[in-house]
Amino acid sequence: MSKTLQLQFETAHGKNVTISVDEPKSNLTETDIQTGMQAIIASNAFQSDGSPLAVIKSAKVVDRTVTEFI
Repeated sequence: MSKTLQLQFETAHGKNVTISVDEPKSNLTETDIQTGMQAIIASNAFQSDGSPLAVIKSAKVVDRTVTEFI
């Protein structure tokens, strides 16, 4: 089983961008996630096609089970 935190943003030009974080902490709260996403936007560390992240769209934890055979 693996978990991924998917953070979806919108750029200043209206493009959707998703940042995925493998194995997030199990005790994250909505406030923790919103604060972190605001910090990502404020840092201007990520851009898509030269356009900075501008708006929080959504955040979700995806939990999946992978069965490997070989």
